Amino acid sequence: MNTINKEELLKSSKWIRFLFMAMYAVLINFIVLPFCIALSFIQFLFVLFASKPNKSIANINEHLIEFFNDTVAFLLFQTEEKPFPFKSNDDDDSLPQEEVIIEGEADIIQDESSEQPNN
Repeated sequence: MNTINKEELLKSSKWIRFLFMAMYAVLINFIVLPFCIALSFIQFLFVLFASKPNKSIANINEHLIEFFNDTVAFLLFQTEEKPFPFKSNDDDDSLPQEEVIIEGEADIIQDESSEQPNN
């Protein structure tokens, strides 16, 4: 029969993880999920009346899906990395950067040394 190691039970890192798990479980259940359901109905209204989804809501949806996936992975011990706002944003470097094009007009400047003086 296995004996229970008292030191393992009293490790503060395990209890801190439990507190984060409880916090994220409540957050997902009572805030994020109802918010997602409300956004789905609002998006349905856009599709119903405008025949296309709203891009702003679709952008919010992408962030909610990422948060939901990260949180469920944390709750199910698939990762030790805590979700937003504790998640590191090192992945942002892999995103393509927008190219900035600056337009302007060039002024033509005549070189005075090439002009011949009138005698």
